[in-house]
Amino acid sequence: MVILDLLRDPLVHVASAGGLALLLGAAALHKLHDQRAFAEVLRRYAQVLGRWCAAALWLQLLPVLEVLAAVGVLLSLCWPLAALPALALLVLYAGVLAAAVSDGAAVEDCGCHFGARRQPPSQALVWRNLLLALAAGNLLATVGERPLTWLDGFTLVFAFISVAALYLLANQLIANRATPRQRP
Repeated sequence: MVILDLLRDPLVHVASAGGLALLLGAAALHKLHDQRAFAEVLRRYAQVLGRWCAAALWLQLLPVLEVLAAVGVLLSLCWPLAALPALALLVLYAGVLAAAVSDGAAVEDCGCHFGARRQPPSQALVWRNLLLALAAGNLLATVGERPLTWLDGFTLVFAFISVAALYLLANQLIANRATPRQRP
């Protein structure tokens, strides 16, 4: 099947691994940079989902898990099972967001964005994380034998730029939809 062959292409694998590693690494740095805000996000989730969410352990453990998952997706180029932590983490995040949304929670900030603007959990964020989990799941498949060429290098650069722009645009659209409109 053509789609399965495309998903096994080494270029798709390298692009997915690089993009997910960049995303997970940046998320870990964001949490480490502003630990007070991250602790507040965890406290809000704990009010809705239970005390286990606010455990001080998560404050230190989640950024470490994200860094390990970022390294794992890069290692998946040689060892596909190394992408499992990223897959598990993205599914966990989707589950926590889904639980907060289904509970009708008053969580003002999902804690999954890089801007100063607060963004509440939403179904769109659940779907976003599930799509990212699918990309991580694709890294578990064996890669085709096609050698990468210099043209693939150019394609990777433009793929990273395009996917990053689409990711940021989608995040902005999700945030805009969740923000109440103010009347003049």
